[in-house]
Amino acid sequence: MNWLRFGVLALAFCSAWVGVARAGEAGGDVPTAVAYLTFNIGGGAGARYGFKPPFDLPRAARTIRETGADFVALQEVDQFVGRNGNPKRDTAGELAKAAGYSHHVFAKAIPLRGGEYGVALLSKYKPLSTKVVPLPKTNEPRVLLDARFRMADGKTLAVFVTHLDFPSSARQTQTKAIVQYIKDNPADRVLLAGDLNADLDSPELKTLATLLTPLTPDPDTFTYLDPTSKAIDHVFARAAKGEVWKALPGTRRCVYDKQAPLSDHMPVLVRAQVTKATEP
Repeated sequence: MNWLRFGVLALAFCSAWVGVARAGEAGGDVPTAVAYLTFNIGGGAGARYGFKPPFDLPRAARTIRETGADFVALQEVDQFVGRNGNPKRDTAGELAKAAGYSHHVFAKAIPLRGGEYGVALLSKYKPLSTKVVPLPKTNEPRVLLDARFRMADGKTLAVFVTHLDFPSSARQTQTKAIVQYIKDNPADRVLLAGDLNADLDSPELKTLATLLTPLTPDPDTFTYLDPTSKAIDHVFARAAKGEVWKALPGTRRCVYDKQAPLSDHMPVLVRAQVTKATEP
């Protein structure tokens, strides 16, 4: 793992239904302790902050696999696009297979160069259902990927992936829509992750925090490779009544070390467990 270090590892919308592709055997029910990784893989990025295309898919797969994440939220995913020196390929499917994930779902935001561009979810567990929810259109079309799972204790888990737009006013519109969607389509527990293009002090993420709790580690430290910025890649959570999601050791911003960055964003890993609200 000389290419990456993790700090101290203890270790109403129109909706389009999408299929679930498998890279291996189906998992069982989701445990109450999970790891969720969010990673903007930089499909649309040029050479900035030391990140140079093309995308190193094999090394990215190793990076993802080493985290041990149960779920992986990917943003800026090119599906059969072929730009920035990359071949036209099933990026989400190849990453899932190489990283050892049994299931993956791609959610198209826009058509691009004969292919598609959007977000994706890699999962060790088989979803009960998946849905792509278009967010209110502002500058560029954006989507919310909604995947539902059954947990080991019988409760339902909604796992969301998104990538919010520019500027702040657009994100405010989108976070309001996300909050309303979650209220209208409830689950016992919720995890939401993505490149939200805003820090936790922003009005738009304060809107999101009216319903969900941020679990982002070191929120004042950059996750986009501009060291003057704060964290903009986040994981949010919501538990059932009488419960909380508690962050566990191993929750870290994943920092590039000696090798070149895989993207212009850092992966962010959150390990969390559902506990009773009264537990320490």
